[in-house]
Amino acid sequence: MVPDYYAMLGIEPGVDRATIEAALAKCQPAWSSGTRNPKNKHTFQSYLDQIPALRQALLGDPSTRAAYDAELAAARRAERERKLDELQRLVRLRAAKGGLTVADRALLLGEATRLGLTEADLDRLAQPYPEKAPDAVEDDPVDPTPDVVDPTTRRQIRLALEHLRRRDLYDVLDLPRDAPTVELLARADAERQRWMQKSQVTAEKTAWLEAVSYAQSHLGKPDARARYDRTLTLEAEEALLASMRFVLDGVAALDSGTRQALIDEGTALGVAPDRASRLIRRACRAQGVAIDGGGSSAPGDGPRRLLRCRSCSGLTDFADAARPGGSPTCRHCDAPLQWECPVCRRSRWVDEPRCACGFPLELREPLLRHLEASEHAYKTLDFDGALAHLRRVQELAPQHRGARKGVEKVKEKLSQIEAAKTDFETEQSRQRLVAAQVALERWGRLVEPGNAEVRAARQDVARRLRDAAGLVARARPLISSDPKAARELLRQCLATAADLPEAIDALRRCPPDPPTTLHVATDGERVLLRWAAPHPDGLGPLSYRVVRRRDGVPAHAGDGNVVAEVKATEFEDRAVNPGESVGYAVFSRRHDADSLQGASAGPYLVLGEVADVRVEVGSREVHLAWQPPRGAVAVRVVRRRGVAPAGPDDGDAVEALRDSAHDRDLEDDRVYHYGLFALYRVGDHGALRASRGVLVSAMPHAPAEVIDSLQLATDPAGGVRVSWREPKRGQVRVVRTSKPLDHAPGDRLSNGDAERIDGRWLDVTTPGRAIDPSPPTLGVSHYTPLISWAGTLTVGRGRSYSSIPDPADLRAARMGSAGQVRVKWRWKPPANRTRLLARAGVPPTGPDDPEATAVVVTEDEYYNQRDSYTLTLPASSRGPWHLAVFGVATLDGHEVVSAGLDPTARAVVPGPSPEVTVSYSFHRPGFPGRPWSVTFRTEPPGSPIPPTALVAHARTAPLSADDGEIVDRFPAARDGATFRVRPGIPLADRHARVFPDPLADPGDLPPIRLRHPETGGTRV
Repeated sequence: MVPDYYAMLGIEPGVDRATIEAALAKCQPAWSSGTRNPKNKHTFQSYLDQIPALRQALLGDPSTRAAYDAELAAARRAERERKLDELQRLVRLRAAKGGLTVADRALLLGEATRLGLTEADLDRLAQPYPEKAPDAVEDDPVDPTPDVVDPTTRRQIRLALEHLRRRDLYDVLDLPRDAPTVELLARADAERQRWMQKSQVTAEKTAWLEAVSYAQSHLGKPDARARYDRTLTLEAEEALLASMRFVLDGVAALDSGTRQALIDEGTALGVAPDRASRLIRRACRAQGVAIDGGGSSAPGDGPRRLLRCRSCSGLTDFADAARPGGSPTCRHCDAPLQWECPVCRRSRWVDEPRCACGFPLELREPLLRHLEASEHAYKTLDFDGALAHLRRVQELAPQHRGARKGVEKVKEKLSQIEAAKTDFETEQSRQRLVAAQVALERWGRLVEPGNAEVRAARQDVARRLRDAAGLVARARPLISSDPKAARELLRQCLATAADLPEAIDALRRCPPDPPTTLHVATDGERVLLRWAAPHPDGLGPLSYRVVRRRDGVPAHAGDGNVVAEVKATEFEDRAVNPGESVGYAVFSRRHDADSLQGASAGPYLVLGEVADVRVEVGSREVHLAWQPPRGAVAVRVVRRRGVAPAGPDDGDAVEALRDSAHDRDLEDDRVYHYGLFALYRVGDHGALRASRGVLVSAMPHAPAEVIDSLQLATDPAGGVRVSWREPKRGQVRVVRTSKPLDHAPGDRLSNGDAERIDGRWLDVTTPGRAIDPSPPTLGVSHYTPLISWAGTLTVGRGRSYSSIPDPADLRAARMGSAGQVRVKWRWKPPANRTRLLARAGVPPTGPDDPEATAVVVTEDEYYNQRDSYTLTLPASSRGPWHLAVFGVATLDGHEVVSAGLDPTARAVVPGPSPEVTVSYSFHRPGFPGRPWSVTFRTEPPGSPIPPTALVAHARTAPLSADDGEIVDRFPAARDGATFRVRPGIPLADRHARVFPDPLADPGDLPPIRLRHPETGGTRV
C-alpha cells in the first residue's frame, strides 16, 4: 500500500519543491491540532508519523521522487480499477431486470460520486444496457440478526480492516476460515512478535497490532470464533440487503433476471441461494415490490451442492464447476475449488474436509506454509529452522514423503557443516592455517551469512596469518646475509602457520649451514674426499655439492667445476687428470639452495698409478704388463730380492717399455719384488715426479706338470668323488663348471683369472681327493684340476659328469663265429636311449671315444629283440672287445649323456676260438626223484673239455657264468663224458646253461667255443 502524500497535502503531482514545502508548513500545524479531536485522532496521528517518509519521498533526491511518483501512479491506477469494478458490479445488478431507468442512473451516479468516479465513467460502464421505463418504489424495513458482535466492536474492527485493506480477521492472519484454532493462535503470535520487533512506532504498526489483538480475542476461543463467524454471515447478508435495497429502489416488480442476479450476488457474498431467496422475498415485501413468477424460489431438482470458496467465501454450484466444459474455480474470485492432498497427491473438492488417506483439509495450509518456510530457511542456510519446520510437517502428516526427504537432505547438510567444522578445527590444531582457512571458507558457504562462530574464526585465522606474513617479510632480507637468523624467523612463522606457502618457499631458498673439516687423500688417479656434516637444523636431509678448481680453491658454489652432488659425507673423484694441481670445496645443498660458505682444502698434486698389472713367470724370467696412467711420461721399474722397493731409486732398474717389461737371467724358485712408478713432468719444463708406485711379487720357476689322471666316482650319499695323482709340487684345486673351460691343458692363469671362472671350487678333503656333495641334478658338469704354484695356476685335463645315471648290469656273450654278440643291460630313467661302445683291446675312454665303435640303441629296439641287443663286431679282430654303455636323455632341448662311472656299465667279450667246439645236452631222469644228467660232445671228436659250471636262472636263459646261480660244477673231461647233476636241483622249472668254471685258472683253460642247446635251456 503506497500512501498518497499529495492528497495529504492537498496538492497535485508535478508541483515544484517550494509549493510542497509551503503546503507541508501549512498542514503540519493543522494535523497537530487535529490529534486533540477524538474523531480524527487516528488519521492525523498517522499523517504526523508519515512526515519523515513524506520529506524523503517528495523533498529528497529527484530520483527518489521520480520513483515515488511512478509507484504512486501505479497504486492510483490499481485503486481506480478497483472502484470501476465496484461500480460495474452495481450497474450489472441494477440492469439485471432488463435495462436501466432514469432513477437507476441517478442512484448509480451517486455511487460513482461516492467512489470518486465521474459521470463519464458511469456512461461508459452503462452503455451496454438499454434504457427502461421507471417503476414505482416502496420502502419496507429489514429485521436485525441476533447473537453477533456488538455494533461498536464491529465498527472498530471494520475501521482497522479498512485501514489495512483486509477483508476480515482471517485475512489479517492470511488463513482460511476453516483453519484450526491452534494454527490461528500461532499465526497471531508470530505476527505480533514480528511487528513488536520493529523499533519505530508508526500508524501502520499500530493498526496491525490492533488488528492482531482483535484476531486473538475473537478467534482464540471456540464460542468467540463462532460469534465472529455469525457476524461475518450477518455482514454478508447486510451487504446483500444493501444491494437489494439499491436494486429494488423505485422498482414495482422484481423480474426473474434481477432476482437471479441478486441470488448470484448472494452467492458471491457467501449467502446460500435459499437464504438469498428468502431475503429477496423479505426485501420485496418490505418495499412492496412484486416478484415475477409468484415469488417462488429458483427451480431445481432437489438440494443443490454448493462449493464455498475458501478465499472469498463465495458459493459456486457444484454442477457448474464439475461439468466437463466447466472450470473448477470460484466464479467470483477465480480461486481453486479443489485442493490437492499433500500426502497422496489426490484432488478433492473444497466441501470435502478430509482426504481418503485421512489428511484433513484444515491442516493443508499450515503444512504448505511450513513446507514453504522450510524451503526458505534451507535457501537462506538456516538448517536448524528448516529442520524445525520439517518436523512440524511430519507432525501434521507423518507419511509425507517430501518432509522425510527434506529431513534427510537437511541432515546431510548438517553433517557436511559438521565435517567442514571438524576439518577446520583439525587443521587449526595442527597450525595449518592456510588449509584451515580453506576449510573455514567451505564451512562459511554452508551456514547462513554472518554466522558469529564463523566470523570469529575468520578474524582469528586472518590475524594469525597476518602475524606469520610479517615474520616472512622480516626473514626475506636476511636470507642472503644471515641465513641462520632467517631460518629462526621462518621457524617461528611455521610454528604459527605450518603450511604458509611464502614461509615454505622462503625456507626452501634459505641456504643451509656449510660442512666442516674437509679431508683430502690421493690414491693414484683417485682423490678421496671426506668431510663432517653440519649440525642438524631439523629442516630435512642435505646433499653436498663437490666443486673442483684447477690450481686453486673454490670460493663459492659456482667457482669451479661441479664434479658431484652426493648425500653421503664422502666422495671419490676419478675424473681428475693425473699431473694436475686441484683444490676442492664442499657446499651443503637443500632444495636448490647452496650454503654461502663451504669446507675447502688444497690445492693437491694428483699422480696416477699404473693399473691392471699382469705378471707371467717362466723358467728364470718374469714378464710384467700394465696399463699406464694418463699424463705419465714414462714408467720406471725397479727390482729387489727379499724386500719390496721403497722408491723409484731403491733397487735394480729393469729396462721397461711404456706398458711392459721383461726381466731375464733370474734364479728359479726365488721371490723377486718389483716396483712400478709412474713419472710425471710438473709444469711445461719442470722436473719429473714419481708416483707412490705399485708393488708386485713374482717367483720364476719351471712349468708345473699337467694333471691328466682325474678320476670321478659316485658317492653313496649322492655326491661325486674326485681323485687324482698328487703332483710333485704345488697344490691342486678343482673347479666345477657347467661347460668346459676355454683354456687348454697346460695353460697358465693368474689368481685373478682363476677367481673370474664361473664355477664352484671344491674343498680338498685329503691329498689327492675332493668331494662334490651336491652336484647338479640336471645337465652335465665339468670338473677341471688346476695346480697352484708360485702365484700361477696350471690347467689340467678335465672330466665330465652327467646327472643321467649309467645303465647297470651290462652282460655280453658271443653268438656263433660270425662276430655277433648278444648284449643285455638294465635301463635307468630318465634315459630313453643307450650309447653302446665297443673297442678292441682297451676300454673306451668315454662316450665320444673316436677309436671305438658306437651305436645308439632305443628302448623300442632293445625290447623288440627280447630284452637284448645284438651287436656285430668285425670278424678280423681276434683279441678281446671292451664294451661300455652310456645313458642318453634330452633335457631342456639338450642331449645329455651319462658319465660312465658305474663299474657294472662295462664288460669284456673274449676273442673267438674256433679250434674246439663243445656242445652239451640235458637228460631228464626216467623215474621221479632221480637226478638229471649232462652229456658233452666236442668237435673235433675226442678233444679235452675244461672244468665247467651249471648256471640256472628263473626267468631267462643265462648269458654268462655271472648271469644266474651256479647250481653245480663239473671237472675237466673228454669228448662223450656224462655227469649227473647234484640231487635236489630242480631243473624242470628253470633255465640252465653250462659255462666255463669262473673259479678255474684261466691259464690252464684250453680255448673252447660253447654251443648251447637250441631251446636255450631245460624248458620245453
